[in-house]
Amino acid sequence: MTHPCFTVLVADDEKHVLRDVGELLRSADFQVLSAETAQETLHSVETNAPDLVVLDLRFPDCTDLSLLRRIKQASPNIEVIMLTSEDSDIEIIVSAIKLGAYDYVTKPFAPDELLNRIKRALELKLLRRSQHNLLNELKARNGLQRLVGESESMQLAKETIRRLAEVDGCVLIRGESGTGKELAARALHYHSRRRGSPFVTINCAAIPETLLSSELFGHKRGAFTGAIESTKGKFELAEDGTIFLDEIGDMPLTQQTILLRVLENRTYSPVGETKERDCLARFIFATNRDLRKRVTEGLFREDLFYRINVASLTMPALKSRPDDIPILVEFYNRKLSIEMGRSPLEINPDVIALFCQYDWPGNVRELKHVLEGAMMLLSPEQRDLRVNNLPMEIIASTNDGRDAEQQRLQLERVLRQCNGNQSEAAKLMGVHRNTIRTRIRQFGLFGNNGDQPS
Repeated sequence: MTHPCFTVLVADDEKHVLRDVGELLRSADFQVLSAETAQETLHSVETNAPDLVVLDLRFPDCTDLSLLRRIKQASPNIEVIMLTSEDSDIEIIVSAIKLGAYDYVTKPFAPDELLNRIKRALELKLLRRSQHNLLNELKARNGLQRLVGESESMQLAKETIRRLAEVDGCVLIRGESGTGKELAARALHYHSRRRGSPFVTINCAAIPETLLSSELFGHKRGAFTGAIESTKGKFELAEDGTIFLDEIGDMPLTQQTILLRVLENRTYSPVGETKERDCLARFIFATNRDLRKRVTEGLFREDLFYRINVASLTMPALKSRPDDIPILVEFYNRKLSIEMGRSPLEINPDVIALFCQYDWPGNVRELKHVLEGAMMLLSPEQRDLRVNNLPMEIIASTNDGRDAEQQRLQLERVLRQCNGNQSEAAKLMGVHRNTIRTRIRQFGLFGNNGDQPS
């Protein structure tokens, strides 16, 4: 195994050590730098940024650990292996390790031993670099850039996420369905110090009440009928990461009591066990319900509400930020086009105008699905997205349905012109044949012979 990408700085005031260690490293295909004084060492670190420093404990111009301290302050990611003498004080070696030295080797040293320790240190560096790159990739994939929009309300939401990511504590995310509550929770996690640990999602409305405790806390083998083996729960899988409980407003009252106890004591027990385990994860909750109203109705515990409502974040509805609609359309135009293996479409201005008039009860999720469905039905030759490519419920909801009526009249006219031939009608209108079939059903139209099209 060769290491041409690694540079090692050998820093020692003894020339024979510089020579011997340098030859050893070059034979293993490392790039080698050398320094004979503390001043030269620090200059080389700052100028050349080596991956590892083989560092003598004492120099004529530095007889303590201040050089090691300055190296780690200047470049914390540089690995350092100390060269010590047989009479070196063990307390100094311990202090060097505390200051960030990876290891130490005592002079005189066996060449193979030094080389193996250098390789282990650099393998650890590679592992850390890979982990760092992976975390950056996860952060990019799940971070704030996933929350598309430049409106004032979205900027406020993003800034709130940045602040909440810097601290621990429960967070309650409010917002209508489809506003991006889970995206916000993921962004909060991946911008926090917990980003290297798991992010575990629990949909409180999707799990049967009888299975919720087992799903959350896990269970011991034989704890109940059908428990043929022990299973880890979501809380254990989360480790010291983040637990995201979506639709918390729909959690059954019996389970709310158990969750409240976990939040207060930070411990839990798997079903069938009596020994308690520590819960180290952070909690983020989300709901599209009015929890205060649920408390008044007796459907949500008041004490749990105050326990989870430590810090709150509201994701704005799409209808409240129409300026973001063109940005979202272009974002999903590019994203969906890549997924479908086609070039991005030219979006007709009338489409944007119509979108800005629509209320979007399903918010961003609905916008994405509308675009995706329209793009799926386009003919391969069509390079733009027009109003007549959109679902009729979108068109009919604006301008008192006048556009829908125009769509119906246009379709009737084209079908008459094509003698009811749906394929020819699709070509003339620039849409897929399936779109014509769908609109015939929506408008209640029939073929030219009075038969319902098949």
